[in-house]
Amino acid sequence: MSIAEASSASLTGCEHRVTPASSRKDVGPAARVYGIGSSTDSARYRLTLAIHHRVPAAAVRGWVIGEHGDGAVICASTTTVNGRAADVPLEYVRAQLAARPRQINAGIGRTRCGPAGAILGALRKTLGISDGTEVLSVNHDGVWLGISLQFSAGRPTVALPDLDPDEQRQFTAARTKLDSAYQQTLQGETAC
Repeated sequence: MSIAEASSASLTGCEHRVTPASSRKDVGPAARVYGIGSSTDSARYRLTLAIHHRVPAAAVRGWVIGEHGDGAVICASTTTVNGRAADVPLEYVRAQLAARPRQINAGIGRTRCGPAGAILGALRKTLGISDGTEVLSVNHDGVWLGISLQFSAGRPTVALPDLDPDEQRQFTAARTKLDSAYQQTLQGETAC
């Protein structure tokens, strides 16, 4: 991939409020726009479960999709540890995810689970340096929300995990909330 092609992907931590200009098809060189909030939540989720299960973070496969932060959808029903269905203590996980930003602000785990780690992981996938799954915020069916994308040679394909009924309800609620926020942004009522 050339430098010119690489510059066509933009990464932002502001997935809750996407400006009308960045959602249009004619935004110029930034034709692909991705938000990293759900990616950082997913990395923090895997780290939390790794610590809980006393395994390396690479042994945990699981995602946080939908909305970044309080409205995040933890895909516990499809999470695995060492390839097996995982016990996911949701209350513990939610408490750890809520505490993590304060820890990062204090300088703990800034690279691996913070924006820097999320940006590096996303850039490696979007530039075609490595293949794999990243959770990024994209315009999916007209709504900007965090979803899992399978990258192959820099090309993304939507790869949503199977959701149980409660996870599907949470995902729908996050989608509705984000669509409402986006509509307000279009009307000039909010800003990033």
